[in-house]
Amino acid sequence: MSWSPDGQTLASGSDDNTIKLWHFDLDQLIAWGCEWMKDYLKNSSSVSEEDRCLCDGVRVKQNSKP
Repeated sequence: MSWSPDGQTLASGSDDNTIKLWHFDLDQLIAWGCEWMKDYLKNSSSVSEEDRCLCDGVRVKQNSKP
């Protein structure tokens, strides 16, 4: 595996000699993760009070899919 210099593409190789390129919008991945974790962050007793707001202000872009 190797990341492109801009950090947006990952190249992976496998035993069958194929290479796959994976394009990532890292900001969007963070937004999707925050959307998925928001209830846990707000309600879990194992999350510290200072960490409950980690995703505040992070939003998923319109018309985007994971």
